[in-house]
Amino acid sequence: MASLQPLPLTPRCAQLLDRREHALIGVSALNGYFTPRTIRHLLDWATRTFSRVHVLVPGVELAGTLVARGCPAAKAGAKARAAANNTRNRVIRALDSLDPPDATVVDWNELAAVPAYDGVRRRLERLFATDPVFREHCMDAVRPIVGVPELSREQAESALPFLLAELPFLIDTPSILGTGSSVFCYPRPMPMVDLLYAGLLPVRPAPAQGFVSTALTQAARPDHHLSNAV
Repeated sequence: MASLQPLPLTPRCAQLLDRREHALIGVSALNGYFTPRTIRHLLDWATRTFSRVHVLVPGVELAGTLVARGCPAAKAGAKARAAANNTRNRVIRALDSLDPPDATVVDWNELAAVPAYDGVRRRLERLFATDPVFREHCMDAVRPIVGVPELSREQAESALPFLLAELPFLIDTPSILGTGSSVFCYPRPMPMVDLLYAGLLPVRPAPAQGFVSTALTQAARPDHHLSNAV
């Protein structure tokens, strides 16, 4: 049976993990790693480990990543909604099988009106517009999100809304979801996470925000977000 080995990114992340106060579990759509069995295993660990758990699934910005991979724009919205709904349903079924299923499923569109989320996202959008170095880091970060060998600048720009919608949860989930502390959990470090936690970006994680890799020992190493199907 697969086992889960949580790997905090930094010593501070390890301290936040030890608090066991809150986890935000990232579950990607169109990613073959996140099978129903894997999702259940992750959520079983999370609900037994933390006092509170939220599960984050993608919002409508997923359509931009599909366009970047070659999906016709006219079809990308419907495909993104179907993929996000399928992912949410997998999470709900996994939670229904657990006892007690102490977790809430959210996507970033549901939290768009939360002032803390809106504030961080607007700050990131301003940085992208005004800071050339930050802009290039973002452009580099969307490449593994899209997951194609050659990516034009136009394709990368199509996927940018996905990155900018997700980053606030790596920066200040405690303020967004009203927790004392939080760790974002994903099978491996996500694009820009290393730069973010090394203090190499003009924005930094909140003191109570951490990141933990949640690798399953007998599962394939995942792509960041998308499978090869568009």
